[in-house]
Amino acid sequence: MKNDNDPLQQAGIYRYGTDELKAFEQRLIKYFSREYRQHSSDDQPEVPLGQGPLALAAEDLADNHYDEGINFFLNFLDRQTMSYTMAYYGDTPEAALSSDKTLEQAQTDKFSLIARRMQLSGDEKLLNFGCGFGYFESFLLETYPEIEIAGLTHSKDQYDFIKRRMQDQDDPLSSGRFQVFFGEIDDDCIELLGRERYDVVSSMGLVEQINNIEMFYRIIHQLLVPSGRMFHHLIVSRDLIPRFLEPDSTLIGEYFPGGKVLPFYALKDDIAGFRLEDAWFLNGMNYWRTLEKWHANFWENISHIYPEKMDSARVEYWNNYFVLCKAMFFPENGTAYGNGQYLYYKQS
Repeated sequence: MKNDNDPLQQAGIYRYGTDELKAFEQRLIKYFSREYRQHSSDDQPEVPLGQGPLALAAEDLADNHYDEGINFFLNFLDRQTMSYTMAYYGDTPEAALSSDKTLEQAQTDKFSLIARRMQLSGDEKLLNFGCGFGYFESFLLETYPEIEIAGLTHSKDQYDFIKRRMQDQDDPLSSGRFQVFFGEIDDDCIELLGRERYDVVSSMGLVEQINNIEMFYRIIHQLLVPSGRMFHHLIVSRDLIPRFLEPDSTLIGEYFPGGKVLPFYALKDDIAGFRLEDAWFLNGMNYWRTLEKWHANFWENISHIYPEKMDSARVEYWNNYFVLCKAMFFPENGTAYGNGQYLYYKQS
């Protein structure tokens, strides 16, 4: 419904649920559907995993995306997990779309699924790269009373948020079994974090930011004990879409500087001193459902965001971001674009 008194609509920014925004999303879905069909193939071309710098735009990504402000993320993420990755509603597209789970429950179920697939026994020393707001760590600390956890983040906002949480005696992060580090992933972080200190190294929503996978894995190799393992959860495509490997040639680079999308099969192999134990593809309708809820939350709380904390240009940026991401996951019933999970064991 048109509202002539809405300053955002006057600026050409349409709210969640409007006919104009629905039409825009449908056009994007058709575009991505055509692109996926164009690249659909039984062939699995080799993907270079060991070229160039470790990351392409780490500073830009932190500045333009993750450091938007804690209050902003509080207004669209769920307050229980504050997880900024796909929630888990079900194995099939039908299950994901028909599930009656809340966003909080679906995010907690994702945490449980990852913990099982990491094969945690509960007495490990675990390092989580890209620890976000620290709620996966909270889940693990509460679930496994003997686990010890370290987190690394390159977002100053997230680091400061976690440090404040650690001062709260009622917060799981204050248990003494958790520590947080601020910095980049590079050779220098090995001594900072501890050489051969960890039984498990994990990441959620981080590998999309990594350009040189082999370099990244070699760093992790030095952080793990000889019998250690690593687990990664990341956005993947089913087939190779070459443009998705070049952030500057797609909208990914505008909204997620330096971000890449690998085909699921690219990491299903032994890489840089690691043996692949198992890999799983999670249907993309799980992420569509997650983004749909985030998008609705964003507009439900827009009065807390705009205009005091965000101008109309940033509202448009995030509004388009949600629509773009939803449209990428929806085509082909979530089979063309979803999340990959990978478990590896360190080889000597």
